[in-house]
Amino acid sequence: MGLILNPRGAGGAGKTALVRRLMAAYGPATPLHRPGRTRPAGYCLPHPAGGRPLIVLGAYEASRGGCDTIPLRDGGLAEALQLAGHLAATGHDVILEGRALSREQDATAALAAAHLLHVLALATPPEACARALAARHRAPRAALPHLTDGAAREQAEIAAACARLWQAGAVVESLLPEAAFLRARALLKLDDPPALRSIPGAA
Repeated sequence: MGLILNPRGAGGAGKTALVRRLMAAYGPATPLHRPGRTRPAGYCLPHPAGGRPLIVLGAYEASRGGCDTIPLRDGGLAEALQLAGHLAATGHDVILEGRALSREQDATAALAAAHLLHVLALATPPEACARALAARHRAPRAALPHLTDGAAREQAEIAAACARLWQAGAVVESLLPEAAFLRARALLKLDDPPALRSIPGAA
């Protein structure tokens, strides 16, 4: 069974940047197509050392990414959750990320109860989240207090959702972005040596 890695954090916390850095450590990405859907559900990437392939759900070409980018006509968040469970059960590691996950607590708790769900909650300070959002949307400096308050509220909602996931069986860690990246690399075994191959004639 594969691992479902679930980065969480307020807007501007660095979730999308984290996922893109992890994707860069893998081989070329192949779109994950599904019959009757208008867009790929995500990407499949081969492990550089021969480990489990990685499925990244959602798109990451724009400033925001994750399963939030899967449109409702293609199944939306429900489709992403179903795919995450199926793909993990068939031997893939899966990155499931998106702000909408914190609002869908019943389905994510069920996922945690049935699979290896590891949550990396980004402990980015609300002020840093606000600055990142302001830069992304070219907001005036006067908007920073409002954005900071919003990030703090979102972090409180995420903490409550993480507590429920922990009760359902998920592993939950709260880390700063760089520490979360290093932890994700370890969980995905990106720093392991290449898989040993049998050598003909070897003892």
